[in-house]
Amino acid sequence: MDGLFKQDVVLVRERVGYFKAANAYDLFDEQGQKTGEVLEDVPGFFKKVLKFTKWKTMLPFTVNFLDAAGNRLLTIKRPFTFFRSNISVYDHDGRPLGMYRQRFKLLKPEFHLIDASGNQFATLKGDWKGWNFTLEDSSGVELAKVTKKWAGIAKEMFTSADNYVISISKPDMSDDMRKLIFAAGIGIDMSLKEGGR
Repeated sequence: MDGLFKQDVVLVRERVGYFKAANAYDLFDEQGQKTGEVLEDVPGFFKKVLKFTKWKTMLPFTVNFLDAAGNRLLTIKRPFTFFRSNISVYDHDGRPLGMYRQRFKLLKPEFHLIDASGNQFATLKGDWKGWNFTLEDSSGVELAKVTKKWAGIAKEMFTSADNYVISISKPDMSDDMRKLIFAAGIGIDMSLKEGGR
């Protein structure tokens, strides 16, 4: 498994952009060393134009996780959506690892995590602001957290940049489960925050 996914804590820092058609994030370890990046692939002029409209919340997306050397480690994809997101996660070879299936909740966002066999194994529950999430298994045991890290009030007022800390509470998880958890921070941001939720 790549060193990025062996970490128990990763800081996800969204790159600032005032007029950006594609999202980009930097990944850091607890010591502040950059360990990778996440880049959205936005093909075609028409789709780039749509990213600046109210339709952007419905657009499909493909996002690649890269290590510090630029090697692809993970890909997440969401098809065109009207209401709830279904985000699929793939390893570097394109093998399906699982998916996040958004559930309808009136005030608090929630996603079910589905493994590659189609079985739900955990639930990602958000607070009413959609900034802090806890991942719990079916018994209610905490597996991980995705929490908002403030970047500075001025930066957040004038850009759509978000920072998150992904922390794994149960270090003995399988490699595939750890990859699904690390995909959560980006999937949440792309599904909820970029749409202005």
